[in-house]
Amino acid sequence: MVRSRLDISDWRASLSLSSPLPWLHLSALVLLFMPGCIGAQLKFYPVIAKSGPGPGGWQEACLEARMENMTTHDSHICALGIGMPIETRDNGYIPAWEAAEIATECINLASERIVLPAPPDNPSALVCLQFKDTFHLLLTERVLGARVNLGCRKDISPTRVGF
Repeated sequence: MVRSRLDISDWRASLSLSSPLPWLHLSALVLLFMPGCIGAQLKFYPVIAKSGPGPGGWQEACLEARMENMTTHDSHICALGIGMPIETRDNGYIPAWEAAEIATECINLASERIVLPAPPDNPSALVCLQFKDTFHLLLTERVLGARVNLGCRKDISPTRVGF
């Protein structure tokens, strides 16, 4: 059996798209995360020092991501405070570099699940909230007690993405 090649113009017409790359047209909210790059940049700072053996301590990082809807040009700065224990019973000791790696993996997954497939009519601020909620869910699956909040502590230097 011989299959005929589907012409790109037929494919576009069948989907009623004006662009040959529909994800650029449909998935208009962009949040740039490159594996390895954010992890190297995202910096966790101790907020509550760990005292003594066992679980304890608290560390935080700040992420400021510019989200822009490429269709409507609506943009929003999504500022997220990321908090994680320094040591837990389940995870053991979590140094700052490992906290950054764990957070980066969760950021990338949340981006794939929420930002990339977002409909072009979603406002960027709404996508930020959805991203935060998904990121928080993924992060707490990895580290019990971790938090993701809107906004950052003033004493934590932000990692800025998409500026």
